[in-house]
Amino acid sequence: MNATSHFSLQASRGGWNPTLPCTLCPRVCKAIRTARPGRCGAGARLRVALAQLHHGEEPVLSGDPEGSGGSGTIFFSGCNLGCVYCQNHDISIGNLGHDMSVDDLTALMLELQLAGAHNINLVTAGHYTPQVRAALAQARQSGLALPVAWNSSGYESVPTLRTLEGLVDIYLPDLRYMDAQAAARYSAAPDYPKAATFAICEMHRQVGGLKVDADTGLATSGLLIRLLALPGNVGRTDLALDWIADTLGPRTAISLMGQYYPTHRAREFPEIDRGVTPAEYAALRTHMDELGFTRGFAQEVGSSAAGTPDFHAK
Repeated sequence: MNATSHFSLQASRGGWNPTLPCTLCPRVCKAIRTARPGRCGAGARLRVALAQLHHGEEPVLSGDPEGSGGSGTIFFSGCNLGCVYCQNHDISIGNLGHDMSVDDLTALMLELQLAGAHNINLVTAGHYTPQVRAALAQARQSGLALPVAWNSSGYESVPTLRTLEGLVDIYLPDLRYMDAQAAARYSAAPDYPKAATFAICEMHRQVGGLKVDADTGLATSGLLIRLLALPGNVGRTDLALDWIADTLGPRTAISLMGQYYPTHRAREFPEIDRGVTPAEYAALRTHMDELGFTRGFAQEVGSSAAGTPDFHAK
């Protein structure tokens, strides 16, 4: 039995031994996280940066932006991808946040439900999968009745995702790159296209297409793929659309995002040190329509940090 299958077997039983080499994600960094952080920046303990009712997600998650409720969003510290343009770099790379136990995370989910959340939205939780899995199981036993969303960069391991089956209702992966050179240049992950497409197929196997409650307009289960348009289409979002249409079908729900703005280390890469132009975004919208996608969300193109949460707020 190799290290990956051994770890996955442990995780499937709800436990985790952080003294074993970590193989949770495609990096397979094998860090002993009691001794040093993994490639993602995570140690042995859960670390959470922010929890809030969030109105900045797609309408099927956040609901009416002028109404009550919102997506019960929990932002985890650290990230295994580490994009040079990360809009959440304070927490993903800076590791801003505070440690908590599995019991604390369970309580946090239940508090968000009491506050009127439409769902529990776990943002970049993959490097804490065993602990999050344990918290979800406890929360369900304690009365959590909301859909659970797994909000991910897409850079995930299929064996790790399999340990979440039955606990996650909605998968919200990015499909950031279909070009290995771009993935290497901006995220040091040349294997991203292969890893993410495998991961998305596994997510789809688990939850199928997006299902929305006819009365509330809110998602109850299924897959919603997010495509972040990058300047000059360097990530090849057009090829991502082609792959989704060919592999999963044009009925797949997608969100074409125009919210990119240059931040963090983007200034070191002149080709992405600007916003996406309306023409670039329109070309992708046209391609999406030509492929026959009928379940999509679009954004106004804008180079602004207005939608990024304030992770320094008390």
